[in-house]
Amino acid sequence: MAVHKKLFLSYVVLTVAVIGAFLLIERLASLLPQGSYRIFLTVFTLLLITIPISYLLSRFFSLSIKSLFNDLGKIGQENSEEIPVTSSYKVENLPQLIDGISRQIRESKQQLHILFEISKFVSSLLHLQHVLDAIVGLLTTEFRLDACSIRLLDNDGYLRIKSQKGLSEAFVETASRKPTIDSYSGECFLTGKIVMINDAEKIDKPISTTRLVGEDIKSFAVTPIQVEGTIIGVLVTASKNKDYFHERFNEVIYTIANQIGTAIRISQLYDETYHFSQELEKIVQERAEKLEQKAKQLVEAERLAALGKIANRVADDCRNSLTVVGGFARRLYENTPDDSPDKEYLDIIVKEVKVLENKISKIVKIHNKQ
Repeated sequence: MAVHKKLFLSYVVLTVAVIGAFLLIERLASLLPQGSYRIFLTVFTLLLITIPISYLLSRFFSLSIKSLFNDLGKIGQENSEEIPVTSSYKVENLPQLIDGISRQIRESKQQLHILFEISKFVSSLLHLQHVLDAIVGLLTTEFRLDACSIRLLDNDGYLRIKSQKGLSEAFVETASRKPTIDSYSGECFLTGKIVMINDAEKIDKPISTTRLVGEDIKSFAVTPIQVEGTIIGVLVTASKNKDYFHERFNEVIYTIANQIGTAIRISQLYDETYHFSQELEKIVQERAEKLEQKAKQLVEAERLAALGKIANRVADDCRNSLTVVGGFARRLYENTPDDSPDKEYLDIIVKEVKVLENKISKIVKIHNKQ
């Protein structure tokens, strides 16, 4: 309360001093004649009033700086257990406070950078597998992880590693299982809570891939991946160092996991749309091939019909000529004596004319059927 009273009195005195100074200067300036004395008196009066005003301002700002230090001390005490801050803030604790604030700024900057990169992956890579691989690589680099994996729930109810970095093939195969409370990934998936183990030697779950296979993992954190309130998988981050993950990591990785869930959903929708367009394109191509085949059949039928018309016309013309030739040949054959040497040739002509007539009739019948 004493500080607030001093501030209030400072404001009042400062206001009265400024108003009085201006009124006094204006009054004195109106009484004096034009000249150097008037300017000298004005400057002297301003200098005289500046002294108490400067003192009041110094008192005002000194109180503000102390108040600022107290506020910073409270912030440091809330966000860091290692920085003791009291009402009378000590200057020697200021470097620790600055380190705590700088650490928070770095963590927030890193979080924003990761969220931005994930959004960029979704807009540029599109396919789900490419997005998952890019996210795993990004988290491994940013958090300096020894291993990282994304496990998603398949249609058969199994949690399977869809993308990973730093894990062996045996570990990936062993990690595929239905989510149960007997495993850390299953517990995280079923409860929706982050599971953090900073010492792998203290694992108490009966089912643990780290224990079954062993990847020299000393600490790991399992975070649920959610989409619209539904858990679709888990994000596993691991290190070969003990006590690698701190409590501040929970909030950061939880936000990132939610962003991963959104990215996965967008990529899944794109993949579904892509596969649907592929199927649609395949159906359209099959229909186009059938239409093309029918068009070819129609062209062939029209060609055969045209050939049939031509064949009928040619056959009619040939049949008329053959009828004439055959008729005259038969008449000559009948009127020729049997002992004549031409009788045999006329018989051959009559028979061949009959053969040609039969062939022409067959051709006409075939084209009429078609």
